[in-house]
Amino acid sequence: LFRRVSFVVACCSLLAGAGGGRGADISMTASDGFGASSFNSGLNWPGTVAPTAGNNYSNANFLLRTPATAASYTFQGDLLTITGGGLATAANNEALMWKGTGTSSVITVNNLVIDGGQLRQAQSSADSFTLAGALAVGANGANMATQGGMTVASTISGSSTIRILDNGNGDAARMITFSGGSNTFTGNIEMFATGGDASRARLTLADNANLNFVIGANGVNNSTFGTGTVTYAGDFFFDLTGAGTTIGDSWAVSAPSVQSYGATFTVNSFNDVGNDLWEKFENGVTYQFAEGTGALSVVPEPASLGLLAIGLAAAGISLRRRTTH
Repeated sequence: LFRRVSFVVACCSLLAGAGGGRGADISMTASDGFGASSFNSGLNWPGTVAPTAGNNYSNANFLLRTPATAASYTFQGDLLTITGGGLATAANNEALMWKGTGTSSVITVNNLVIDGGQLRQAQSSADSFTLAGALAVGANGANMATQGGMTVASTISGSSTIRILDNGNGDAARMITFSGGSNTFTGNIEMFATGGDASRARLTLADNANLNFVIGANGVNNSTFGTGTVTYAGDFFFDLTGAGTTIGDSWAVSAPSVQSYGATFTVNSFNDVGNDLWEKFENGVTYQFAEGTGALSVVPEPASLGLLAIGLAAAGISLRRRTTH
């Protein structure tokens, strides 16, 4: 009897362990067609079962549309992964695509991973939406494309590349805005407008939103770059732990073809010294960020220059005195 009971208990423990650790991994079986959505329905999920808590979902390179209404929706699965072919050259349907209407829709995905796929606003310049929750950029990068307004309020993490794709016509309303103030993302942001027209890829860092830059040896850092227009109204955070310390070391932190800085822009823990310059003394040297160039560099310490000038002057006086003798 004891052996039988032990066997039953062991079997139950194994079954509980097999099902209790994590939910099922569920992949889409087809793309959502025009006017249809699997975001909150079972339309193109196995068994036509809508996403539910406890399970992890993937678009499997298919198109996942949001409902075509002005309402807000929250994805019910524990995880949603949007996969695709990697960094793209144009908007495509390997995407989580917003197909709502109006300007008040909030789409919440509490655990979203974009790994080679796209986040896409596919409505008009008159429409806009906000993505909320948490967004992790996978190893294959994340593509973002918009035909109107798209605000990413999600906390962004990861260290791969975000590519801001061509918006189609350069309309100023076709703007992607990062508004999260707790981002830990340390990858590159590449502006990817076609034909050399910087207006066709637009990004704004909103007031109190943040971007992080890890500064290494001379010229080694993540950055914002490429063909596009970037407006900074938020905050830069520089990790100078491993930064070079030689005067003249420099890092192209922001190098899109067009960039501007708003009145609310700041460099965290740096001093605003005027003339669009920000400085901080760390690692025994002075680091200076210049808005005009988007570059961080190691510059001579003003106090040290003063001491050097005094020393040179004293040496000159001494030399003259020796000469008179």
